[in-house]
Amino acid sequence: MFSPMKLIILIAVIAIVWYGFKAMGRMKAKAAKLNDSDDQDNIEGRN
Repeated sequence: MFSPMKLIILIAVIAIVWYGFKAMGRMKAKAAKLNDSDDQDNIEGRN
């Protein structure tokens, strides 16, 4: 059966994975935003 310690470890692992995916999503969004702003700077610089 499940002991309380196993349950705590399971919850901790799930939380780590969950927050890891959230952090990766934020990093991807930030990188995409930086790339978009760089593209806009390049377009404005050509005019």
